[in-house]
Parts: sequence; C-alpha cells; structure tokens
Amino acid sequence: MTRAGKPSDQPSDQPSREELMARLHTAGRELSTAAVMFHAALAQLNGLSATEEKAIDLLLRHGPLTARELGEHSGLAPASVTGLVDRLQRKGFARRVPNPLDGRSVLIEAAEAPSEALAPHFTQWTGALDALCERYSDTELAAIGDFLGSAAVLQREATARMTTSRPTTPGTGATLEAGTALGRGEKLTLQTAAHGVVALMAGADPGAFSSARAGMAGGKALSAATGLVGRVLAEKPKGMKLGGKSTADLADQVFPALAASLALLRDVDPGEADNFRSVIRTAVEAALKTRHGGSPAMTAMAAKISTTLDNA
Repeated sequence: MTRAGKPSDQPSDQPSREELMARLHTAGRELSTAAVMFHAALAQLNGLSATEEKAIDLLLRHGPLTARELGEHSGLAPASVTGLVDRLQRKGFARRVPNPLDGRSVLIEAAEAPSEALAPHFTQWTGALDALCERYSDTELAAIGDFLGSAAVLQREATARMTTSRPTTPGTGATLEAGTALGRGEKLTLQTAAHGVVALMAGADPGAFSSARAGMAGGKALSAATGLVGRVLAEKPKGMKLGGKSTADLADQVFPALAASLALLRDVDPGEADNFRSVIRTAVEAALKTRHGGSPAMTAMAAKISTTLDNA
C-alpha cells in the first residue's frame, strides 16, 4: 500500500521485471531444448537428421521453395542448402522441379508419400497445443504469437550469422584467419579422409592406366574445393601416411577419418560439414566418370563412401 492508502503500481506478490525476464529466458531455453529433442526423435524415426526433418517441415508449410527461399526460411548458407537438398533428394523426401515462373531456376518440393509419414506426429502435437491455447484469451494469444514470431526472426538471423561468416575464436568473437579454426591434427584428419577417398576410388579400378586417371580426376576435384575445407585441402598434408598392404588396410584409415572430419567440422561450422560432403561426392563422381560410370568395384566403393557420408 502507498502512504495515501492506495494500492501500489506493483502488488507485493507480483514478481519483479527481472524475475519475469529470468523465468522467460528459462522457459525459452526449456522450449528450445524440447523442440530440438522432438525433432531429433522424429528425424531419427525416419532416417533423417534434425536439419533435414526441419527442412521438410518448411517445405510442407510453405510449399515448393527455391534454394534461396529455403535458405532464408532456415537461416542456412547457400552451400549448406545445396548439400541439404542433395541429401533429401537421395533419401526420397524432396525433389527438384522446374520453376514455372522462372525457367532459369528450380523449386524444391517435398515428396508426398515419404513426407506423409511425418504428419501423424505433428497432428498429435498440434492438437495438444490447441488445447493449451484454450487457457488464454485472444489478447494474450496475440501477445504470445507476436513474441514467438519475433524471437524466431532473431534466431534465424543468429543462424545466418553462424553459417555465413568465418569461424570465430570460441568465447571471444574474434574472426579467425582462414583455416586456423582447425589444429594441425584436425587438418590432417580432413586431408587423410579426402585424399584417402581418391586413393580408394583409384585402387578400386582394376587397370593401372585407368586407375591413374581416376586418381587424377579425383585429385582435381579436391583442388577445386572452396571455403575452409578448400583451404585445408590446398595445404601440403604434413605427416599423412596413406596405404597398407591392401585396400582393406586403406579403408580402415579412410572411413574413420571421414566420420571424424564431419564431426569436427560440425563443431566449427555446420555449413563446412556440408561443404566437405559435397567435395567428397564430387571427387567420387569425377573418378567414376573416367570409367563411364565406373567398374563394379568402383561403384561398390562409391556406395560405401556415400553411406559413410550419410551416416556420419
């Protein structure tokens, strides 16, 4: 009460603004974690990554999108979007179709049958959410909707900053010079994986001459890489030891290096992880083309490499 006997502007049992802000931040983090876990579980049920599943959600909600529009809605960099769409197309969840409004571009649309497998889980969740909304007035729902929409814009902007800018020193925000986001050992892991893939494809070809051609084609593909991955692969691989008595020995080195490379790149920059996948696939395709699609052994090796990239 005030000295005049009137109620104060803020009742004594009303939390302060600082307390309300703290509760809001905590609730936001809990909601974010719950959303990530929900989409991760849903993705896993359908053989997708969380990013892939969310991309399908965007395509289902907005309809066919150009790669640029998908990037704007998701906050992903162009290189990341390209790799993402490639993976969704291979898995049968999306496809590229001609853009009827612009013959120079294509649209990405969700494939109906596979995407329908996701629908029941969303229906159950949105039904529960509708029931929760009954607890709030129209005015309150408008305020909640405005807050969540604005927060989503801020989060997309934060995602875009992380996927389009160069890596920064953790905890400082200082931009790293090209390639210094990775230590010497980590660079060697990427180099072992990339050059090892080329060696595996060349080794799978039965002819000495054609094997050399496959190796050269794959190597040229690596030299054309851009971004952080391209800079690392352009460096001389100091200490790299590829080989062994058999292709199996080489594979024992290369496949773990592939998985490790993708894991460490995801920590540095998810866009560079997609970039690395694209570089490796390009190198494999280049090697295959030297044999007009590849020998059976080369085709089998390419499939093993592709599976490792998808599962890592």
